[in-house]
Amino acid sequence: MKNRKGFTLIELLVVVLIMGILTSIGLPRYLKTVEVSKAGNATAIAHMLVNSYRMYLVDHPAGVTAASLVNTCNSAACAIPVSGAANVCQLVACNYAARQDWDKSDYIFTVGGTAGTLVTAKRRSGTYAAWTYTFSDLIAGGAGCTPLNGAPTCPNF
Repeated sequence: MKNRKGFTLIELLVVVLIMGILTSIGLPRYLKTVEVSKAGNATAIAHMLVNSYRMYLVDHPAGVTAASLVNTCNSAACAIPVSGAANVCQLVACNYAARQDWDKSDYIFTVGGTAGTLVTAKRRSGTYAAWTYTFSDLIAGGAGCTPLNGAPTCPNF
């Protein structure tokens, strides 16, 4: 009888089958963990924007016209209007908020809005595109951070 070294075809197939099962279970959980991490990052940026907008409102009570932040805001000149609401880019242009790569962010950040909403962060695209966070003013009786459409809970800052 020969002394064989190595694995039989059946043993290799069993190993490949087990690896396939583990991958099919682990990959979706990994991808969801990545999305939750992106959501946590988005809520941190949105929280920064809430604080920036509050500081802006102290200096300029007229506020800003509700709009999404885009990369052109990073190069805008600081020009506060004498009366009326300013362009949302003034938050970045006047150094109330830090410059970001807004166009490549996983979330769209909108500052201003109705019904006491200060900032909204909505997932740009992908499987979890419905995930949205709204930030309302606690001082005015709002709920603070509110996750919508199945988004993970807001982290405490």
